[in-house]
Amino acid sequence: MWVAGFDMIYACQDAEFDAAMRLFSFPGRFGVKAALRAAALCHLGMVALLAALPLVYDPFGKIYLAGVLAVAALLVYEHSIVRPDDLSRVNQAFFHVNAVVSVGLLVVGCVDLLF
Repeated sequence: MWVAGFDMIYACQDAEFDAAMRLFSFPGRFGVKAALRAAALCHLGMVALLAALPLVYDPFGKIYLAGVLAVAALLVYEHSIVRPDDLSRVNQAFFHVNAVVSVGLLVVGCVDLLF
């Protein structure tokens, strides 16, 4: 869900081309605004699944859940900097924010397992 979400954000840059070439990308078919909404729903689902993980994997606890909250905050930030009428910060959202999300989630998961 995370990859699908950020891939949809990134694909928004090519929406006009995709539509003109009749490619079946989500932004090309449904528009940038709908793609950004779908990406937000994917990211919401991702956060819900990450938050539910301790229910089936007991070793994760408070540190991990704090990391999930931080990931949620980063995803909110990611969606706040990319707008349907301004895609100029897609690269910042795609490369910088997602790098912090992936490494951050790894770190908090490892730290929680150690403590």
